[in-house]
Amino acid sequence: MAFAEKLIAIRRDNNLTQEQLAAKLFVTRQAVSRWERGEVTPGIDMMKLIAAITGEPLSHLLEMPEHYCQSCGMILTPDDCGTDAHGATTDHYCKWCYDHGKYTYETTMEAMIEDCAPRLAQNTGMSLDEAVSLMGAVLPQLERWRTVQENEERYGAEARARYGDEAVDAANEALLDMDPETWNDMKELERAILGQLSIAMGDGEPDGSEARKLVAMHRRWIGLNWGHEPQDEAYLGLAHGYLADQRFVDYYDKPCGTGATAFLVQAIESSLARV
Repeated sequence: MAFAEKLIAIRRDNNLTQEQLAAKLFVTRQAVSRWERGEVTPGIDMMKLIAAITGEPLSHLLEMPEHYCQSCGMILTPDDCGTDAHGATTDHYCKWCYDHGKYTYETTMEAMIEDCAPRLAQNTGMSLDEAVSLMGAVLPQLERWRTVQENEERYGAEARARYGDEAVDAANEALLDMDPETWNDMKELERAILGQLSIAMGDGEPDGSEARKLVAMHRRWIGLNWGHEPQDEAYLGLAHGYLADQRFVDYYDKPCGTGATAFLVQAIESSLARV
């Protein structure tokens, strides 16, 4: 679907007239009309604003190909694919970023943009500023960077205030260097923890066997996120922080029932009291 058709559909899905969308984007109605007629396509920065206003993924607006590297964003051809831990080709990463189940080099998202944007500009004819803006919008949505970006936006300031920059940076590095197999294991464990929390709550004993199993699973999951299993004091502080933050309460209580977060904290307290 061309951008013009997508914009019409997105605008209508959001129950907006051309004039209302134009007002939100700080452009004229005529500009929106020209986009929807396919006479002109908005620039990258305007695309980002449209995505933010409508909630539509930027990758959808940009008509990105089906397969592209989840590290650098490069379009993947069969000859460009990286390999998983078993040597089989993967359509998630390019061979320059990923080889035999591991990233080929350590980097930051900012360094990736700085390295790749000039080549993107040269290959597409866009300006360097446009290339930087595009990569700055796309990379945070890719697998390698998405979780770190979301964590920073949602919890970064609080986590840094509580645990310090060094601890948070180390946790971010652990996530960035995590291979997809470990990542999948971590996400499976995350889902299993919610199931075990429901089981332990049904048992009703924060110091019971099901609760002890829950804490072991949860502590291992935190360890995968942080890059190392937390010390007792840090783990207990993390648990108490859950109760003070409605986002964490919602994360556990909504799927497992009211009081789930408090039960998890009690289970952690009971487990550490036995140590």
